[in-house]
Amino acid sequence: MKMLRIYFKGYLKETILGPLFKLLEAAFELSVPLIIAEIVDHIIPAEDKKQLYIMLFVLFLFACVGIIVSITAQYFSAKAAVGFTKQMTDDLFDKVMSLSQKERDEIGTDSLITRLTSDSFQIQTGINQFLRLFLRAPIIVCGAVIMSFIISPRIAPYFAGMVVLLTILVSLLSGLLGPVYAKIRQTTDKLVSLTRQQMQGVRVIRAFNQTENEEKAFAALNGDYTKLQLRAGRLSSMVTPLTFLTVNIALLLVIYQGGWSIQNGLLSQGQLIALINYLLQILAELLKTTLLVASLNQGFISAGRIRNVLNAVSETVNAPLEQKSSDGNLALAVHNLSFTYPRASSPALEDINFEVKSGDFLGIIGGTGSGKTSLIQLLIPLYLPQSGSLTLFHQKKSPENLSEWRQWVGLVPQKAELFQGTVRSNLLLGQSRQISDRELWQALSIAQASDFIKALDLQLDSPVAAFGRNFSGGQRQRLTIARAILGRPPFLILDDATSALDYLTESRLLSALKENLVHTTFIMVSQRTGSLKSADSILLLDKGRQVAFGSHRDLLNQSQLYRAIHHSQHLA
Repeated sequence: MKMLRIYFKGYLKETILGPLFKLLEAAFELSVPLIIAEIVDHIIPAEDKKQLYIMLFVLFLFACVGIIVSITAQYFSAKAAVGFTKQMTDDLFDKVMSLSQKERDEIGTDSLITRLTSDSFQIQTGINQFLRLFLRAPIIVCGAVIMSFIISPRIAPYFAGMVVLLTILVSLLSGLLGPVYAKIRQTTDKLVSLTRQQMQGVRVIRAFNQTENEEKAFAALNGDYTKLQLRAGRLSSMVTPLTFLTVNIALLLVIYQGGWSIQNGLLSQGQLIALINYLLQILAELLKTTLLVASLNQGFISAGRIRNVLNAVSETVNAPLEQKSSDGNLALAVHNLSFTYPRASSPALEDINFEVKSGDFLGIIGGTGSGKTSLIQLLIPLYLPQSGSLTLFHQKKSPENLSEWRQWVGLVPQKAELFQGTVRSNLLLGQSRQISDRELWQALSIAQASDFIKALDLQLDSPVAAFGRNFSGGQRQRLTIARAILGRPPFLILDDATSALDYLTESRLLSALKENLVHTTFIMVSQRTGSLKSADSILLLDKGRQVAFGSHRDLLNQSQLYRAIHHSQHLA
């Protein structure tokens, strides 16, 4: 993967030194059988104890140096592999964050999580093993074959034939394992997706007594994953016995031929022992190479998956948009707007038309699936419409690019999102300028959140658990509202952001917003008509279409659907 090579930058020294130290270790190992042959053939028959002790000391010295060299090689290889993976995952995360919502939908959130974690670790493992073995294994195998030719040209062809046969065997099994590993990665994506959904929806699952069904769904998918792992395991497990069978056959032939050569004076006993040692070294290295090939197989598959993300087109937030100017006091203009989600069979929004003046309060209401959230995602904008136009105006001009567009909009999402940290860090999220404590308290006061924050021991520096679990639903909503209004954006979108608030608190909140953010245009999605009574205009949606647009009183008079929604809530 050429595009991934750049991540070795900064670790070139480690990438070179790791294999070189392994090469040095291999040289020591190749010399050991020759020393043993010298001991057997000359030193023991001559009963030269002094020379024997010297040779034993040399063997011990080689062992100590070999351990030091091996540890050093492991250190450099691991450092290069970890450094490579860190740089790659940093860039991968940056890329994921730069992708448009459309690209993220097409790849899948769960697949992106798997690529950032499991796939990255698989590549790290593959690189680590590759740097440790890609020089060592070939050098020892080739060196052992060469030494066998030097010791006995008659026996050496058995070595060469065994290596060729085992190379073919490993190549065939690797070809069979590749598609299985690819399916395993895909199934891992599905397993992560299902687990994520079940963990997020565990309360709903229990409330509707669906625990058994979800367990069956997980067991079925986990069963498929297990079958693939077993298939890969069976194919992998064939390598070791077939390798041992081939090597043992070669060993029998070497011993038989070696015995005959000894009887005829063509070979010494020490040389035969050296040949057997070389054969066993080849066996050990080929078994390691088999594991290396399996790891590299998975690493290449994972690298391909990561490469696909890195090659995806990033969202061009600084690309210039068509400049428009507004006549009068216009803040939002939507004309003939239609939008369809990627891979969707029908439009989420179709033929939407309305305009909102600067500083006005726009309410959006409709049943489930009416297109409210889709319209908000276009207003942010996470998506761009396929036809028609949606334009924001601030100081009588439209945004120059997507980055400026998003700076104009303060969003309070449907699900209140808080991050682990403190109240202060959550409020300051996304703020580029210096914010004083006075401004923080003012934002909290407008959001009707100052009372419960003042009651905390550390107040602004009070800890916030992950997802804000140490606050109630209503408190989380008010904190996210305070965060959104802190930057005083020209547009403030409340996407059903007051659903956990009681009517009195919501009324105080809306009054405070209007009183303190005079020049802000409010867009509020709500399921309650009572929350939108004070809106300057209300957009009523149904199945992605615009049913009515006007004030609360106008819609009560003109729209049967709006009257039905209002009366059902009033009677309730």
